[in-house]
Amino acid sequence: MKQPIRTLANSDDIIALLAHEGDLSPAQIAEQLDLPRPTVYRLLDGLSSIDFTEPVRDSKTRLSLRWLRMADAAREAMREWRGADQVLTDLVERTGQTAYITVPRDGEAVCVAWEQGNTIGVVETKPGRSLSMHAGAAGRVVLAYGTDLEGYLESNPKRQRFNDRTLLTDDELRADVELTRQRGYAISEGDITDGITAIAVPVRGSKGKIAGSLTVSGLDEHFAGREDAILEVLQDAAARLGNLAQVSN
Repeated sequence: MKQPIRTLANSDDIIALLAHEGDLSPAQIAEQLDLPRPTVYRLLDGLSSIDFTEPVRDSKTRLSLRWLRMADAAREAMREWRGADQVLTDLVERTGQTAYITVPRDGEAVCVAWEQGNTIGVVETKPGRSLSMHAGAAGRVVLAYGTDLEGYLESNPKRQRFNDRTLLTDDELRADVELTRQRGYAISEGDITDGITAIAVPVRGSKGKIAGSLTVSGLDEHFAGREDAILEVLQDAAARLGNLAQVSN
């Protein structure tokens, strides 16, 4: 029984890596996952045979379009976010910024809905993408409201440094969680990508339990002097999403 479970676990690791990194060669996958190259070739053959991956140029592999259909089906099954598209559209119209919803899943914040802002190509967060919890407004709100903080710190001792503003140490993250809970939102001022600001607030479902986070993100200059106004619109949208989540439960 151990071998099939290990095969599934390794396949899952490959899928997660391709989702995060994009097109990769078998050699790159083997190196990043510390797997023997023959194992990677065998697993990729299996994933390709069931249309989970597909070959691309330069002998690389990527996830197939089948994942888009699966993602749509998975999102449709999440009843609490039905009607969220209109809320996001209204939020983008009122702020001009890219808006997205994330939910806590397995130690990460996963984007489940997204609406492009007025500036194309600035924010690349899309449905299905996993975000770090120690960096970025969306992840830090999920860390503050939807995660066992000490459990997260213990399970994730190695955290990616995006730049010199990224919070990395346990004490930095504890302080940030306390501040986020005190003021009710998190703000990211380039702690992942230089020149990008984001503000996130929790979305509360039934009995006040966090259902996810709602974020708006864009260029620093589009937030300058508008932070309070954008936050007010964001909190209003989060309340609307919270009502949707409560109705579905």
